[in-house]
Amino acid sequence: MDRDLSALVRPRIALVAAPAAQAASCHTPRYPGQGYFTSLDVTKVSCGTGSKVAIAYYKCRIKKGKAARCTSKVLGYSCKETKRVRIPTELDARVSCTLGARKVVHTYQQNL
Repeated sequence: MDRDLSALVRPRIALVAAPAAQAASCHTPRYPGQGYFTSLDVTKVSCGTGSKVAIAYYKCRIKKGKAARCTSKVLGYSCKETKRVRIPTELDARVSCTLGARKVVHTYQQNL
């Protein structure tokens, strides 16, 4: 009977561990300032880690001003901001942060 039970438990454990190893779209965290996170996608990390990286990037960026960029590593991740569009009242951008094979991509709208 113990063999039968272990055969049932093992596949379920594998399914629980699988999402962190694959790409996922996550709920966006609450934006700390005036604006919004508009998307959050992760690869080989959890959504919780992705949220922490996005918020840490915001805090790094905002130190230099609302329209600034973060040029230092964030929680060990190297981040690059692309597809930046600015109008007088807002800034929209996409940020890709990587640490080895781990990747966090988020987009945001910053009200200016």
